Amino acid sequence: MKNWQSVLLVTIMFSGTSFAWSNPDGTKTAKPCSDCQRPHGWSFDLGGQYTWMSFTTPPTFKGSTGGTQGKITYQESNAFFGQLRSIYNVGSLSSSQTKSCDYEWYSEFVSGYCFCAYPRLTITPYAGIGLDFLKDHKKAYSIFSSVTLNYRTYYALFGFDMHYAWENCYLGLQVDCLPVFDQCLSIGGVGRTSWKMQERVGVAGRLPVGCKLSPRVWLELEPYYRLLPIGASNTLDVSKRNLNQWGGFLTFRFFLDPTSGGSQGKSEQSWWKRMFGSRS
Repeated sequence: MKNWQSVLLVTIMFSGTSFAWSNPDGTKTAKPCSDCQRPHGWSFDLGGQYTWMSFTTPPTFKGSTGGTQGKITYQESNAFFGQLRSIYNVGSLSSSQTKSCDYEWYSEFVSGYCFCAYPRLTITPYAGIGLDFLKDHKKAYSIFSSVTLNYRTYYALFGFDMHYAWENCYLGLQVDCLPVFDQCLSIGGVGRTSWKMQERVGVAGRLPVGCKLSPRVWLELEPYYRLLPIGASNTLDVSKRNLNQWGGFLTFRFFLDPTSGGSQGKSEQSWWKRMFGSRS
C-alpha cells in the first residue's frame, strides 16, 4: 500500500490534537461557549437516502439508487468532536449498451475540535479515515458475458463542518477532501487475485438543514454531492473512472441528553430555556 503509513500517521496526529485541549483528569482547558444554540452531547442518526449516480467511462452508466444512513456523534462547543458515519447504497444503472446493479457500503470515522466562533455559529475542522466497498455487476450483452467488479478503497479524510443555529433550526455546510491511499480491484470468478489501482483524490459536500421536532429529536435534510475516484490500472489496461453521486439524506437525529451541552457556571435549566424555550 503505497504511502499509506504516512497518510495514516498524519491523520492520527491531526485527530489526536483534539485531546490536547483536555487535562489528564478529563476536564476541559477551554471554557465552553455559553450561548451556542445548537444542541450538543451524544446523538445518533438513522434515516434513508436517495441518490442519482453516474459512473463515467464510455459507456456511462446512470440511474437512481437508494439506501440508509447511520451516524453516531459526540459534539460539545469548544471541545472534542467525534463522529462515525456509515452509508449503504444499492440500485440499478443503465447505459446505451447494457445494465448494471451496484452495491456500495462505506464508513468514515472523523475527529476534530468544535469551535464556537460566534453565539450562533460553530466551526469544526476534523480529520479521519474512510473505507468504501463497491460491487459493480454488469449484465451480459451482445457477445460479452456478465462480470462483477469489486472495488475496495481506503482513503484519508480532511474537512470541516460549519453550522449556524437558531432556537429551533439550523443551517450547515460540510466539505470533505478524500485522498485515496489504497485502492484494489478484484473480479468475480477469478479467485482471490486483486489489482492495485492508481491513487486519486475525491471530494464530498453536504448542506444540512435541521429542525427540532421535540426536545430530544431533530429532523435533518442533507442535500449532498460525492465524487469517488476510481484509478487506472496499467496491468489491466483500464482507464480511470469517476463515480459521481448527487442526492439527499433524510434522517432523524436522537440526542441522548439534550442538556449535556449546557455551559459551565449556569444551570442546565437556564441552558435548556435558551436552547429550546420553556415547555408548555
